[in-house]
Amino acid sequence: MNIFKKRIKVAMIAPSFGDIGGPEVVTQNLTDALLELGVDVTLFAPADWKTKAKHIRSLKKSLWNMDGMSDMESGIIRNYRISAQVKILKHQQDFDIIHLHSHKYAYAVAENLDKPCVISFHNRFSKEALEQIKETGAYTVALSESQKRGMEVSEVIHNGVPTGKIEHSLDKGGYLMFVGRLADQKGVDTAIEIAKKAQKKLLIFGRKGNSEERQVFFDEKISPFLDEENIIYKGEVSHSEIYDYLRGAEALLFPIKRPEVFGMVAAEALACGTPVIGTTTDPLPEILRNEKVAFLSDDLEKLVEAAKNTDRFDRKECRKYAEENFDSLVMAKKYLELYEEILGKK
Repeated sequence: MNIFKKRIKVAMIAPSFGDIGGPEVVTQNLTDALLELGVDVTLFAPADWKTKAKHIRSLKKSLWNMDGMSDMESGIIRNYRISAQVKILKHQQDFDIIHLHSHKYAYAVAENLDKPCVISFHNRFSKEALEQIKETGAYTVALSESQKRGMEVSEVIHNGVPTGKIEHSLDKGGYLMFVGRLADQKGVDTAIEIAKKAQKKLLIFGRKGNSEERQVFFDEKISPFLDEENIIYKGEVSHSEIYDYLRGAEALLFPIKRPEVFGMVAAEALACGTPVIGTTTDPLPEILRNEKVAFLSDDLEKLVEAAKNTDRFDRKECRKYAEENFDSLVMAKKYLELYEEILGKK
């Protein structure tokens, strides 16, 4: 329960790339859930974001939506990103807590704040970067124990999804699904191999990327297998469409090859009632601890067998697991407890 007589005023500082990426979606989910808990939240985000919160525009447009973004010089992109992050400095006296969601330039912001600052790490971080940020007095949040890697942070808080707004399906589904960046570490090539061996249709969703490396990866590891019948690339779609497709899937294939911070799409799949088939790469063993909702293995043939036999999963249990572990309100209550603890120390 909120022990403070007045509503806590939180400035939520969003990343500046767009409103459909992982960190951006989490920022929106947390903002909405805190509003539901009665917290006074102001979102600092590009003008093209849609939010129920009070909105201070950090940029005229999200970086991904800017004309010529793919050809923009790195220095220009950096200037936009820094400008979006430091805007809070002009407004900080209006808030009790400043919450940053992009740690790349967090030191520059936190070092110049007079108000308490929370930083959620949406990417992996080094011990040196963590220690530098902690020198500012900022409170640090890792999104999984595996991301923390034994380092000392203020809290570990898993990401959340708005399960109350996500419809789920108990029907078996008619295809397998992959969602994520089309890069080697995400394992989309492994997902294709699993689907082909299991003789199941696979729908692939994700950004190709602009780099030469990503283009080569797509051309060599994905494009040769696309046939518009069994292995189908659907491109990038809205989050609501992702939920629609997840509801209709037999399972989400999530065969990541290198450790990730959290694995948001796994939580989203479970909220839709859809089980997850993936590797034992961190943080999946930490966040998927029920064999009725997920199967994890580094043995390709076992992953294929799981894809063939999705009746082993319980879609009702998938939804329940998401509600109990990954609901946005679960996440927001933990952040609110942290805010109150911080303000109680003042």
